Amino acid sequence: MLKVAERRLSLTVIPEAVKGVRGLTNDARTPEPLEKGLLRAKHDISVFKDGTVRFDATNAPLTHFRPAEIDVEVEKLRDLGYAFDFCGDPLVSKDQCCSLKIHDVIVPEQCGEYFVRLSKFLDELLQTFYGLPPFYRVHNRQDLVGHLVVGLSPHTSVGVIGRIVGFTKASVCFAHPFWHAAKRRDCDGDEDSVSLALDILLNFSKQFLPSRIGGIMDAPILLTIGIKPSEIARQAFNVETVERLPLRFFDETLRRSDPKALTDLIETVHTRLGSTAVLDSLGFTHRIGDVNTGNLESSYKKLGSMVDKVTAQLRLAESIRAVDAGEVAKRVLSTHFMRDLTGNLKAFAGQRFRCTKCNSKFRRVPLKGACTRCGGKLSLTVYKGSVEKYLTVAQDLVKRYKLGAYHEQRLVLLRAEIESLFSEQEEKKKQPSLAQFV
Repeated sequence: MLKVAERRLSLTVIPEAVKGVRGLTNDARTPEPLEKGLLRAKHDISVFKDGTVRFDATNAPLTHFRPAEIDVEVEKLRDLGYAFDFCGDPLVSKDQCCSLKIHDVIVPEQCGEYFVRLSKFLDELLQTFYGLPPFYRVHNRQDLVGHLVVGLSPHTSVGVIGRIVGFTKASVCFAHPFWHAAKRRDCDGDEDSVSLALDILLNFSKQFLPSRIGGIMDAPILLTIGIKPSEIARQAFNVETVERLPLRFFDETLRRSDPKALTDLIETVHTRLGSTAVLDSLGFTHRIGDVNTGNLESSYKKLGSMVDKVTAQLRLAESIRAVDAGEVAKRVLSTHFMRDLTGNLKAFAGQRFRCTKCNSKFRRVPLKGACTRCGGKLSLTVYKGSVEKYLTVAQDLVKRYKLGAYHEQRLVLLRAEIESLFSEQEEKKKQPSLAQFV
């Protein structure tokens, strides 16, 4: 099969490392053509479970940009429909400010370089595998400007069409708030994926998706080609559209007034819903020098372990007067650590067992204590470390921030359950020595 695929692609040398999978998880056990894997290895790109290639980037909202900030020529932007700046003046300079169109995205420079390799893979695939002419003919990332992409959030099955208009030095995907909201995101530090549209149309298949529960999540089964502001996530409705905040707004902040009682004071996107004005340019209150002068990478990506990330989050909370660090710790404990501990404990108790030789899985250990197919050794699929990894951190949070008897007692019960479970297992593992019988 490998030789046939090699001849079909006219490859003189097979890539040194061609990665695959041990087994297929879709219902029909449908494999992807071997030729695609060889070409991906040649161009050094990775594949997702559904046959597509993706680049992950942190979501970041943006409503305006300058051509100088996104490394694109003014002439190219005019060809893409940016004939005027946000003030209505003809676009002639790199320093003019433009309103970002709803479907346009500004991707990281690393994403641009990765997509150059991806486009070359797609062009070679079209020529050698499908017998069609190349589509992209890209030489550098500037050639990608104007091409379509698909944005997709985890746990969803609907991608949103976007168009590359530029590149940023930051490790984020800048896009209109409506575009992110159409993906059901609120830009709170999460990462989403971006893919070239042709790769989705050419290589995605529902037949590759796992048959297990949740297998169709994080897959572009449907595509949104036009964003309707009235149908996006509600968080985007709260974006203000004014260029100047009234004095009364600041007075009300001193009185700590309920924001809901002041909705008529400042125009927001919600105010424009139902009219054509909702598609107009959004105003902004403060100008900045360059969008690339801020943090270029999220601290969440730089920090390694979850302990480091939580420590940094709480250190920041303690530094901000308006934030109750104890409340932050309680939310982290309740929504993450507690659920993780109980969920992993449940998963450990009901886990399957895997044969280390043939990879067969069993709901419970066979009576013979070995694989019934090949006689191989069985191993766990959920390990002790994954069950108790957050226990010590959670107890430290309760003690440091005095989160109360409820959380403290829950952790005591969890620790007792974990210790009783693993102490029994360790007792079974103990091998008696010969000296015990002498």
